[in-house]
Amino acid sequence: MELGSGPAYPAGRMSNTISLQGFSSVLLAPELSPDLLPPLEMDGYLTGILITPDLDTSDWVTGLWDKRPGPEHEADLMNIMGGVVARRVAIETELEKGWPGFQPSFARPGEKADHEKVRTWVRGFWKAMELNIEYWAEVGEDDRTRDLIGLFSPFIDIGAVIEEHDDANQIRDEYIALMPRALVSLRKLALLHDGKRAALKTHRVAKVGRNDPCVCGSGKKFKRCCAN
Repeated sequence: MELGSGPAYPAGRMSNTISLQGFSSVLLAPELSPDLLPPLEMDGYLTGILITPDLDTSDWVTGLWDKRPGPEHEADLMNIMGGVVARRVAIETELEKGWPGFQPSFARPGEKADHEKVRTWVRGFWKAMELNIEYWAEVGEDDRTRDLIGLFSPFIDIGAVIEEHDDANQIRDEYIALMPRALVSLRKLALLHDGKRAALKTHRVAKVGRNDPCVCGSGKKFKRCCAN
């Protein structure tokens, strides 16, 4: 979707979805607030919103900015929100493809992911997780799901310098490769938590045998994990 220099979403012509490239052109328009999250960080934030249950729009909308602009920018706010809603729908549609169809915006098929881009994306993702930290604490305590959120920990800025092993970047690459599948699983958990079992039927997944690895990413056989 190409966006020109005019209004991104003219009245009556709102797009249902928007690519990351088109979304970036909305967010980087020079007349808009400089306090908006950068596009890739915003994409991580919106993905986090989709896999964090029990959130109303009012819970997460202010997180789109480091400092929300005042009412004098109401027209810009409406334009931004149009892009945000469309991009959120696009990410949700991608997640519905299931794994391996879904790829987060920092990933490019056949290419090695840039670790700095992943850190930027995870920064927004973590910001969304913090909106319901109690839920994520429970996920982290469950043996079946702990490793899913552990994949993102090497990319979270903890504000301290730590000594790393020589193979740290290799491990990061391995974690990045597992992230798409983990995000699909976490989305399913969020839908189950919110009682939206019908929405799970839209996820396209391959048939899983009882002796296959469980789709939740626990590493256990399906028959000894979520099949029970």
